[in-house]
Amino acid sequence: MLTPPPPHAVATEELFDRAEAALRRMLAAEPRNAAALARLGDIERRRGDFAAALTAYRRLLTVAPGDASAAWAVAVLGGDRLPEVPPPAGRIAPFVRLTDFLPPASRERLLRDVPTAIERFGPATVGADAEINREVRNALVLDEPTTRNVRSWFLPKLRAVLPEVLRRLRMEDLDLRRIELRVTVHLNGGFYVAHRDDGSVGRDRLVSWVCYFHRASRPFTGGDLLLHDAGRAGGGPTGAFSRIEPLCGSIVFFPSDCLHEVAPVACGAEFGDGRFTVNGWVRGVRRRTGA
Repeated sequence: MLTPPPPHAVATEELFDRAEAALRRMLAAEPRNAAALARLGDIERRRGDFAAALTAYRRLLTVAPGDASAAWAVAVLGGDRLPEVPPPAGRIAPFVRLTDFLPPASRERLLRDVPTAIERFGPATVGADAEINREVRNALVLDEPTTRNVRSWFLPKLRAVLPEVLRRLRMEDLDLRRIELRVTVHLNGGFYVAHRDDGSVGRDRLVSWVCYFHRASRPFTGGDLLLHDAGRAGGGPTGAFSRIEPLCGSIVFFPSDCLHEVAPVACGAEFGDGRFTVNGWVRGVRRRTGA
């Protein structure tokens, strides 16, 4: 039996509906209203409708060609290389999503290679002290020694797409040291509050990545990845984010200093009903350029 979504989630969706309807009425009367177009793009991103958000931001650029935030958003959502100079503040977190990273045969291989017994997984921890804190994170993890079968064929696939990912993120100067890999599952009630991956235990983590897989028919709801817009350095959520749906076979890359969270998961009682991911980090250093 699925756990119903919390009341605030329903209320937020209803608010989005009303706000979007009001903005579209405004734009029908004022098609060149830049503020309304920016707001509409933000709302569609929070819904996870990137095609609609991209349309809004592109319309904004026709109205305000010099809008650096809109140009940045179009590059991220359109799959282009990031602009050389980012907007000064409030920009959307950059990410690269490949929706067809794992073909069906590879998804089936993951389901075979990943242990399906809950006893093989350990509780996910947080911080330098590897603390178990279920008010911050509720998930189970297979650490690297247990993922040998997956690493042997998954990492070559990852390395094959990494050069293009780094190009789009403007991180070609990355001096790659190693790639970490985990298998993580969020069961009913699982979540991870807003956090960054480059903290005390990951100062050399530069790129985070997460690849989704599950049974043929998705057995859970929720579990979206929320990538929060950039605020002040080291600050908390700004209230604006991009909602990335956990599509089976897709993979998402983003800089490890981006604030992000896993929305709560609802699923049945069977272990295989959870939200499974192969995830990890690209560790290294940024090479210095110039004199």
